[in-house]
Amino acid sequence: MEIKDLIGKAYSEHYAIGAFNFYNLESAQAIAEAASVAGKPVIMMVTEKSIEYAGLDELISIFATVKNKSKPEFFLHLDHGRNIELIKECILKKFDSVMFDGSHQPFEQNAILSTELRRLAHKKGVVFEAEIGKIGGRESNISSEFFKTNPSEALRFYEQVKPDMLAVAIGNIHGVRTSSEQLDFSLLAKIQDTIKAPIVLHGCSNRAPREYFVAMAEGVVKINIDTELREVFINSIKRSIRRETDPRAILGQARENIKKRTLEKIKIFSKPNC
Repeated sequence: MEIKDLIGKAYSEHYAIGAFNFYNLESAQAIAEAASVAGKPVIMMVTEKSIEYAGLDELISIFATVKNKSKPEFFLHLDHGRNIELIKECILKKFDSVMFDGSHQPFEQNAILSTELRRLAHKKGVVFEAEIGKIGGRESNISSEFFKTNPSEALRFYEQVKPDMLAVAIGNIHGVRTSSEQLDFSLLAKIQDTIKAPIVLHGCSNRAPREYFVAMAEGVVKINIDTELREVFINSIKRSIRRETDPRAILGQARENIKKRTLEKIKIFSKPNC
């Protein structure tokens, strides 16, 4: 099944596709193994930071390797792309989907750039994700409560850009969240009622299952998980390094722990109508 068809199916049946960031061989293997156990497709994402760290061609090669060894469908996605030339390169290198994060731009500039990139992506058969509103977090120094997506603005943006998926801000944040950071599901419902199209939620690590279920009921088809898996990786390394001297054992245990957490998320996301 093509990723565009999968998105449409998820939207009509009210479930979500798990989208998980990877940055090295172990994290990619963990995500792939979890998907294989669950028998569900996943989206494997890379960020500009990960590309800086590991190299674009190297990450594509890792993705291709784990994809060829696994039965479920895997899709490669550029997450939060801001570098226009890098987004174009990912499109030309046959990523399954790309995201342009123009949330730091004025509305009109975001819409113009998003439209241009969507056209280029669609010419190459690549699914396109855009963002309206600013997703908060420690990395960006943005508080989630001040930059939530405006439903009428979302509609204007969606009609102008026509993305395959639209990332919105409803209190979701990147990085570690505080107890005050809550998802505004009333706003999510208003956005969905307004645009009636597939929605993406970023910054959704460490949420309760019921929060994911509500989000899926309101048209969220892709849920991004990054911080939670990095926390699992780092905590596993810290525990293992006290008793192990073999890097293979240390990284192997971290891989297994990421696999377990990813599997938990996939099982939650694949439950429609909960």
